Amino acid sequence: MMQTTTCKRFVTGSLSLITLAVATSVSAFEIEAGDTSASVYGYAKLDATYDWGDIKPGSSGLGNSIGFANLAVGDEATSSGHTAMHAWQSRLGVRTSTPSAQGDLVTVVEGDFYGNGGGGFRLRHAYGSWNGITAGQLWTNFGSFVADIPTLDFTGQIGRAGVNRQAQIRYSVGDVHVALEAPNGAVSGTSYLGEGSERRNSLPDLTLRYESGMGNINYAAGALLRQVAFDDGERDDAATGWGLFAGGNVEVVQGTTLRGLVAGGDGIGAYLNNSPAPAAYRDGDQLESLFAWGGTVGISQQVGPGSVNLAYSYASADWDDAQAAGADVAAQDKARQLIHLNYLWSPAQRISYGVELAHVERKTVAGDSGDAWRLQGSVTYNF
Repeated sequence: MMQTTTCKRFVTGSLSLITLAVATSVSAFEIEAGDTSASVYGYAKLDATYDWGDIKPGSSGLGNSIGFANLAVGDEATSSGHTAMHAWQSRLGVRTSTPSAQGDLVTVVEGDFYGNGGGGFRLRHAYGSWNGITAGQLWTNFGSFVADIPTLDFTGQIGRAGVNRQAQIRYSVGDVHVALEAPNGAVSGTSYLGEGSERRNSLPDLTLRYESGMGNINYAAGALLRQVAFDDGERDDAATGWGLFAGGNVEVVQGTTLRGLVAGGDGIGAYLNNSPAPAAYRDGDQLESLFAWGGTVGISQQVGPGSVNLAYSYASADWDDAQAAGADVAAQDKARQLIHLNYLWSPAQRISYGVELAHVERKTVAGDSGDAWRLQGSVTYNF
């Protein structure tokens, strides 16, 4: 009996990071094959956006989801007033469950159409979980959704920990989860290595998360330890990176929920969502890690058949040492901020509508800044 209870707690905790992805999707149908049950889930979503403000010419607005690189700063030329419509966030997934004496074997394979810059099918999740062990590609263990405010914008709040999906092997015991994660690629944080340098991935990233709740409070905290290195065949060096996060939510009165999270670290790279800085920079033959931090705070209020959501998020990087070392970082972003205000409602089961106003701003190391607005409407049909 105790073993069964432990397995159930594992499944609940291990899959908590995909709650937002699956919770809004109702299975279209289920198939039984022997002891295995399979369900198909997903949704079709239309996004319509209108962008205005300091937008770079030729960028066609702020992007499929808000992209800071499309924001003009200082004396750069601007182009305002861009309309776009797409259905690339539409999603399709398959989930299976097979019972065993040590607990259920659960597998998930899921994708959407944000690949190739938009329009191409891409893999989001592909993993299995059994007896405390999760292996495959899914949300990084360094992060939690306990502080997330619902948004129509696919970028969501910046400055958060853990919006990467990457290959990993994770072990979970109760509310504690530890994982070894893939160190390669942008999803785990690139390095500012300089021309002619090549990144070297020698060790997996180590992540730890504790997530639990009590009454009307939910909370999570986590830690990250990683190595960032370069090797150009003649010279090489490595730097140690680390990160921490803590966040939670509380329903202060019925229908009113406050949420907040802060994250940061040295060499944290892309483990900080929309970080203004990579994990490290090269100073001659030495690799130096970069410190970045951020956070989000917001409130959700039930109103009529839906909810009003307001979120402020911020991300900042410390380029002072790199600038003192002579690195050309004047055009790099020093700070970014993003505000979302929306109303989301569901007039019928499996159907949700929403309208959202977002304000985006960035400031460079040189002190140049720019800002823009996005008005977005979305229709989502779940199956």
